[in-house]
Amino acid sequence: MKKERNILGAVSPVLIITVLSKLLSLLSVQIYMAHYGVANEYLNIYSYVISIPNIIFTCIGTALSTVVIPIYVGHRARGRLSEAKRFADNIITVSLALTFILMLIGFAIAPILPRYTAFADSDALYSFTVKALMIVFPVMFFYALNYIFQGMLQSMGRYKLPAFVTVPSSLVVILYTVFLGDRFGIPGLLVATVIGLSLQALILIPPLIQEKYFYKPSFEIKHPDIIKAGKMAIPVQLGVGAYQLNMLYNVTMIARFEGMVTLLTYVQNLTLQMILALVFSVTAVVYPKLTESASKGNMEEYKATLVRVLKSMSALLIPMTFGFIGVRKSLLSLLAGWGQITEGDINKAAILLAVYAVGILGVGFKEILDRGLYSLGNTTISAVNGLVIMIANISISLVLIQFLGAYGIPLAYSCASLIGMCVLLCAVKKKIGNFAEGLGTLIVKCVISSLVMFAVVEILNCVIPVSATIVGKAVSLFIPVCAGALVYVLMAIVLKITPVTELVFKFIKRGEKQLG
Repeated sequence: MKKERNILGAVSPVLIITVLSKLLSLLSVQIYMAHYGVANEYLNIYSYVISIPNIIFTCIGTALSTVVIPIYVGHRARGRLSEAKRFADNIITVSLALTFILMLIGFAIAPILPRYTAFADSDALYSFTVKALMIVFPVMFFYALNYIFQGMLQSMGRYKLPAFVTVPSSLVVILYTVFLGDRFGIPGLLVATVIGLSLQALILIPPLIQEKYFYKPSFEIKHPDIIKAGKMAIPVQLGVGAYQLNMLYNVTMIARFEGMVTLLTYVQNLTLQMILALVFSVTAVVYPKLTESASKGNMEEYKATLVRVLKSMSALLIPMTFGFIGVRKSLLSLLAGWGQITEGDINKAAILLAVYAVGILGVGFKEILDRGLYSLGNTTISAVNGLVIMIANISISLVLIQFLGAYGIPLAYSCASLIGMCVLLCAVKKKIGNFAEGLGTLIVKCVISSLVMFAVVEILNCVIPVSATIVGKAVSLFIPVCAGALVYVLMAIVLKITPVTELVFKFIKRGEKQLG
């Protein structure tokens, strides 16, 4: 029980920092989107361009953070600090060398990628897209360092600063847009973004120095730890690579529809990235714990930790799904309905938000179950599942685009995520045996509670008058949100949804102590 409290205690501050960081990131997107307008084709090129190196590198970055933690933790847990440092030196050097090759490949494909978008219809837009890609590809060096440094710090039990890394980059973009946005325009925004993304890795260097780590170049590519990391990383890269190909496919397809890339980026930041922020703040703490339980052969503790996390995430993500759908219009109207953003833009974004929300549970479960498998040293299942999700996403989207146009792309992604979740649940059960006792029942209870919540929110949406003022928009959002949250909690108590009731009773006891 004490260990469980320790885990939850570590998660809570990380969760708060991560959510606040993502909110600031969302604000930065909102500010430049309102400043330049969604109809600005150069802003759509910017949104397309900054997503490409992130999509391309994430598969390698995720593999890096996945393999760094088990190997680095293993050495430190056994007191082999010199071996841990040697591994870190090697993995940094090897990763930077691979990133250099990847950057050259990026330069080579820069003239090719835009040809599959609407930007190729104009020589000026096409030329700007190619140049913009050339500017942003070098940022992958800092992506590599960021993933490795985060893994090292998390292995040392320092979770807070890795959760903080996006704050400097968001601040740079906000300050540029406000003070220099009119003077240097979108090209300057590109440069500011590159500077901001570079800071994500650079701010992690001081805490590593505090932990007595000093990098010394080493390129022992045949070292046993590097070979082990490579063997572990390849399946992870395949799985995450398939996922990132999904994102590349989605952003390329949506770029065929005028003015949709920036809206898609914004909605992704609001839904998927916020959900992933919540999940990653949990897995950042739980993944090392699962790895420790698995390495000791304590499968009962491993299963208990895994199912506890899945239940807690279900109790959170399911109402968030229905909540996003219920307040989609009022939420976007309050957050984005100013500056150059039109009512038509809000309506389009609201539909994108609703269809992305459908896949929230699938996205969250995938990340948790992937980490559960990685902690067992099994990276193959996640790789296969990534391919399943990719095939499902492309196949479903090609059908839905015919009927729903651009909105068929995010809906297909949501459907594919739910399919991948089901595949992973079955695969994990086959791997470790029954582990999710009561999870199905809890999910049903969460859905019932969320449906009642959704009905209340919809009624309030119809009753509360639409207002054009900031205060009116805030009222039309917060009353349904607060009422919906209250209804969900009450339903959770009635249906005995354990993660929610435990949290409620914890607050009650804390309140009684303070009053006493």
